[in-house]
Amino acid sequence: MDLRDLKYFVALAQAGNTRRAAEVVHRSQPALIKAITRLEASLGARLFERVGRGQRLSAAGTALLARATPLLNAADAVRDEVAALGQGTAGIVRLGCGPLGAEYLLPTISRLLLQEAPDVQLKLLIRMNYESRIELREGNLDLVLGFVPDEDDAEFVYDTLLEDIVVVAAGAGHPMLQARGPVTLERMARYRWALPNVSVASRVWLDQVFQSRGLASPLTQIETNSIPLIPRVIADTHLLSFVSRRTIQASHGRLREIPLAATTLVRNFGLTYPKDVSLSPAAEKMVGLLREHGQALFHKMD
Repeated sequence: MDLRDLKYFVALAQAGNTRRAAEVVHRSQPALIKAITRLEASLGARLFERVGRGQRLSAAGTALLARATPLLNAADAVRDEVAALGQGTAGIVRLGCGPLGAEYLLPTISRLLLQEAPDVQLKLLIRMNYESRIELREGNLDLVLGFVPDEDDAEFVYDTLLEDIVVVAAGAGHPMLQARGPVTLERMARYRWALPNVSVASRVWLDQVFQSRGLASPLTQIETNSIPLIPRVIADTHLLSFVSRRTIQASHGRLREIPLAATTLVRNFGLTYPKDVSLSPAAEKMVGLLREHGQALFHKMD
């Protein structure tokens, strides 16, 4: 049964004669009659009875009309849904993101996405980068927004959006900021730290900096997987930490950078997605928005 023939059948049933029905569907009367004949042949039943110059539904036609309108409406809905999916204006985007991206990028990017694609569902998982990558590997996420290596590997594509700088930070009243003399790793090693757990790449990098100069890893008094907790803790203690410069800028003077070239990490921030899996149109739309607006949003505080 052809849906177009079914549409012509409904038009004829509602109009009552072929001339008016043909005008409604913008077809010739012979084409309309041919469609009805074809539909009757496929169903094995007469759908109309002639009454004078008009057409009246048969019992079979009446039964078909009761089911035809909901069927055509459902077909239109499916067509619109599939078209929206193809255009990226509908569908589901499963995004894993770390705290930095969640704070600086996602509020605006989510708003822009919903403006351009109001029927997209956005499922956000706020976790550490290494945790989100596990979910991506297992097929539970489409994209990860976080820190990326310089080059792709056999498993993932790494799409760099911008650079982030991580530095040693302390509360504004920390003794290191008051002391005279140059800042050194040896002086930093005398203090205790609040740091992310040892699975986080920036923590690994910092430990290696100290170890490469013959020093013990920073003495970690507070270790956490909650990055937003760290600035609040060090602002009111004499603990040091290792955070993005964005975090210091957002602290309104409560945190200060302790500048030292050896403990300044420049890292890439961007998207990670599987190499051999095509992104959905909705996910592609999210990627496009991040490429277009990500850097401006991230550097808005500069």
